Amino acid sequence: MKLVCIDFETANRFIGSICAVGVAVIEEGRISQTRYWLVKPHAACNSFDPFNIMIHGIQPGDVQNALEFNAIYDELGPLLSDSILVAHNAAFDMSALRHALDLYNIEYPTVGYLCTYKLSQRIWSGLENYKLDTVSRNVGHQFNHHHALEDALACGKVLLAALAAKGVSDINEITSLIGMKMGSLYSQGYSPCSIRKSKKIVQPVQRKLG
Repeated sequence: MKLVCIDFETANRFIGSICAVGVAVIEEGRISQTRYWLVKPHAACNSFDPFNIMIHGIQPGDVQNALEFNAIYDELGPLLSDSILVAHNAAFDMSALRHALDLYNIEYPTVGYLCTYKLSQRIWSGLENYKLDTVSRNVGHQFNHHHALEDALACGKVLLAALAAKGVSDINEITSLIGMKMGSLYSQGYSPCSIRKSKKIVQPVQRKLG
């Protein structure tokens, strides 16, 4: 089964205001293809917030002649079928996807997904934080942060490094090893990606003699 690393950038605080999509597909342990789209946000949420522009650099004029998400989804949707989606801080990206699909009354795909943010917390303990740029630096990958394609590629590199760190090649093996339950999207809704809390080892209290 292919793994589809995905990242969305948004025009404003409404999470469905997608203005860019990046995808990196992993097959047989390597990144096999990439896709990038600029997206014209839905008319209900097409204003660009200066804060968002500061983050990703996309201006209203950059998407003026771009396709809207429903048209992009004609190409994106088939990529998502028979796959597992992967995102860094997947709660954001899966929510962006769901809200954009809701705007166009498009049925959710039936897919599983996992979060490399949560994954990284279990694989590499002790990092200062688990933001994508920090984790990428830890695995030796440099990239242009907050560009949707660059972020999707970085997510893929982090996932491949995590698999290598655990000496496994199968996504189900690594989720089992770290106690992760993959999230899922389906026509009626979704369930979040979660991870079991580590059990604390309680040392027995030694009694003093005498």
